Amino acid sequence: MEFGKLVLLIVITSTLLFLMSSYTYAAVQTAPDPPTGLSAIPISPTTVSLSWHPPTYNGSSAITGYLLEWKIAGLNYNSIPPLGNVTKYNQTGLSTGKTYIYRVSAVNAIGTSIPSSPEAEATPKSTSGPLKNIPPNPPSSLVATPYSATQINLSWNPPIDNGGYPVTGYRIQYSIDSGSFANLTANTGNTNTGYSHTGLSTSHTYTYRVFAINQAGISTPSNTASTVPAVISSVPSSPTGLVASTASTTSIRLSWNPPQNSGGSAILGYKIEYRNGSSTYTVLVANTGSSATSYMHTGLKTGTTYTYHVSAINSLGTGTPSNDASATPTKTYTPTGVTAIAVSPTRIDLSWIPPTETYGSLIMGYKIEQKLSSNAYDTIVDNTGQATSYSITGLKTGKTYTFSVTALYSGGGESNPSSDASATPTSTSTPPSSPPPVSPPSQTPSLPDPPTGLNATIISQTSVKLSWRAPANVGKPAITGYEIEYKTALGSWLVLVANAGSGTSYLQTGWAPGTYYYRVSSLSSAGTSSPSTTVSVTILANNQSPPPPPVIQSSGGSLPVTNTEYSVTYNALGGKVLGISADQATFSLNMQMTSTSDGVLSLDLPRDLIDAKKSDGTDDDYIVVTGKQVLLQFNETKTSSDRNLAISFPAGTSEITIYGTRIIPEFPISALVLIIALVPVIFFSRKNH
Repeated sequence: MEFGKLVLLIVITSTLLFLMSSYTYAAVQTAPDPPTGLSAIPISPTTVSLSWHPPTYNGSSAITGYLLEWKIAGLNYNSIPPLGNVTKYNQTGLSTGKTYIYRVSAVNAIGTSIPSSPEAEATPKSTSGPLKNIPPNPPSSLVATPYSATQINLSWNPPIDNGGYPVTGYRIQYSIDSGSFANLTANTGNTNTGYSHTGLSTSHTYTYRVFAINQAGISTPSNTASTVPAVISSVPSSPTGLVASTASTTSIRLSWNPPQNSGGSAILGYKIEYRNGSSTYTVLVANTGSSATSYMHTGLKTGTTYTYHVSAINSLGTGTPSNDASATPTKTYTPTGVTAIAVSPTRIDLSWIPPTETYGSLIMGYKIEQKLSSNAYDTIVDNTGQATSYSITGLKTGKTYTFSVTALYSGGGESNPSSDASATPTSTSTPPSSPPPVSPPSQTPSLPDPPTGLNATIISQTSVKLSWRAPANVGKPAITGYEIEYKTALGSWLVLVANAGSGTSYLQTGWAPGTYYYRVSSLSSAGTSSPSTTVSVTILANNQSPPPPPVIQSSGGSLPVTNTEYSVTYNALGGKVLGISADQATFSLNMQMTSTSDGVLSLDLPRDLIDAKKSDGTDDDYIVVTGKQVLLQFNETKTSSDRNLAISFPAGTSEITIYGTRIIPEFPISALVLIIALVPVIFFSRKNH
């Protein structure tokens, strides 16, 4: 019997290797994107004609058909029998006068897309008939309204239906002081019935007219409307684009755009309000006293979510609040608060906040990448150095640029990329202005952040060297020095140096044998920060031998996975990870490492990289072993996109392998079934829950 099992195992393994060696990997296939441009037009009292465009991405698998759904307003959707690969359909037998709502999904061999958006609606009427190939009627009721000294807003009504094809856009023309008409825009390309004309002068009268456009042509012009830009005195409009970004475990950075309408007078400052949980809003800053559009909120509770809104202030009062934005103070593993601002027609300035969790490594600089498409990035700056801002020049006016920032660590590791930030240089782009406020209320500057990474090293029998890292201190007065304190085991804290200067190290001499404790605080014009964490050293007499300290390795960061385009974020306590590779032949990840003691390896594994699934599609358990095929216990947490493992390993472990049931790139189903059948023959265990 044992010989028979061995033969069976050899046959299964040989078949598996043959299938894998003969398989050519292809692009990963997914369900398609939704269709676009859904249109619903009544063509008779009981018929609606529907048309749409194919999805922009088919999921690397040919579109096989479409799922068309309809409903009457207020009721549930019904499905029309599956359609083939067509992009038109006429629904008949409808009730005259009722409104029908439609959506459509694309289908390929992998699955069905999400429905199209927005929905399309149509109401068959007794007068509905086939569309005529004629231009539309003209728009009506055009109105021109001064919005500011440099802007006029236009609004109009869409044309009355004349039985032609639907309107797809509008042509807007203008003249200055009764001169000839010229195109403001040849085709808006949408059905919006409003437009803002900017960059104007109060010394001219502007006259407008609007034309409707459909596939048959252009209408005759609307009525004309004239006005002169004027200063409209009011409170400011709402600031826009408020973003709240986690800056540290106790701080959140806010940034926003100025209001589009200042109300005719200068912005004197901003009112900032916040709340946590379901509480009501509380005033954080009644008036910042500056036109600056960022703020750092410190002293927060780790893990608590805070929500903010911001209102602009001018000489007439306070405007309406901006959008709400929320963030939660916690450790950050990537640069956060990335901001892109177009400061000239060819330049964008980037700024960001360093990650707070660097796994014991020093930040050596930052890499900047430009986004080229949905999943393609190009490195444009290999290393900016340790500054947290950078200017990108030589850009094209009118083009939108998107960037991300990655922290570079000592030892060669790096963080995951930050969230994207975008900006568009225009012909009117200028640096944000910060004019002196008019009689602002006095503001209390924020105290500096404490230093980080304090370390104490015995240099001799009588001297100790202290070193630390300067804090991020974003949005606060510059650090002017550091206060160093010390104490003995039973003593109270004493000032060792009131101000050690702006350097980040200090050598203390003349100590007698004993144990000493140290802490360091930052100094600025605003005052003294809270102290850093405490460290201690023990200076021994000449005839004493110190006990050997335990050597515990640790490492962390982000490592690229060989044979893939993925990276894995990890933290190893008790060991150091040297490299990670993917083995498509066994659906596994292999970690090469060193370890000097028992430890824990924490990994964030993207499901797109490796996953374990049962035949019914639910999650299965990974199998985790050492290089000697010793099963390891681990704990796991899951999200929809990642599986997070904490693997316990013994001292001396040099290799850890994680087996799943799928890995990028995907394997054919036959090979997958064999792997699933093979793995239980080799291993008989589960993780520690």
